[in-house]
Amino acid sequence: MQIKQIAVVGCGTMGAGIIQVAAQTGIEVVGVERTEPDAEAARLRVEAGLEATAARGRITPAQAREAASRFTVTTELARVADADLVVEAVFEDVELKKGVLKEIDGLVGPDTFIASNTSTIPLVILAAATSRPDRVVGLHFFNPVPAMKLVEVIKTPVTSAEHVRTMVDLAVAMGKNPVVVNDVPGFVGNLLIVPYLLDAVRAFERGVADMESIDSVIRLGFNHPMGPFRLSDLIGLDIVHDMAASMYEEYKDPRYFPPPLLKQYVRLGWLGRKTGRGFYRYDD
Repeated sequence: MQIKQIAVVGCGTMGAGIIQVAAQTGIEVVGVERTEPDAEAARLRVEAGLEATAARGRITPAQAREAASRFTVTTELARVADADLVVEAVFEDVELKKGVLKEIDGLVGPDTFIASNTSTIPLVILAAATSRPDRVVGLHFFNPVPAMKLVEVIKTPVTSAEHVRTMVDLAVAMGKNPVVVNDVPGFVGNLLIVPYLLDAVRAFERGVADMESIDSVIRLGFNHPMGPFRLSDLIGLDIVHDMAASMYEEYKDPRYFPPPLLKQYVRLGWLGRKTGRGFYRYDD
């Protein structure tokens, strides 16, 4: 099945990125937000993303304008009814996601595919909130969506092969490199990256080295583009914390337990680049 129209419910950083990339691909997209101010902020977020992508030379200004004409953002959840695929991209909270997916399930037709952009929550929990668990899949895009090539396509034991093939084809059409992953908490990316980020914080807490030195060892010694503290600031410390807490809840493995320093920074509102302060300062 070819996906010609997508709806994205939740248009924060990830949702806006998904809207942008889909619109650049030639797909008609409708985004859904809770309030009109949120919808306006989402529109501006997608437009800014298109302008930035054009400024980097990845698309032309004409292509950016054309993509901008393919998306709208509304507060009417009923607009998802006409979509071939509905992507849920709300905050990473299991009860919130289950509630949104249940609402979506009641609005769309029997042939509509449903996807969640969850990064750590077991997909089977979310799929069970709908009447069509065989047509629910995980589409875990990575941040920033317009730049990052990877998409984890997550399948449960009941996900239909047709759905997986359709999502893989869609990811390829959007210029991504899809990897099919079985449904385990954290999937592949976060299963491996979260302990690494937390271990860096613990090393700093123990006085092994300062943050800049730890980042330098990883960046220069292992040829990573950035070290764990810069990466955490890019992801968002609140997101790192919530991913870790969610995975600890599932595994009860101390490797996933959020360190005290990470909790303190989140409580202070020091969430990384998006707030101007995380492990590092971003005053400018």
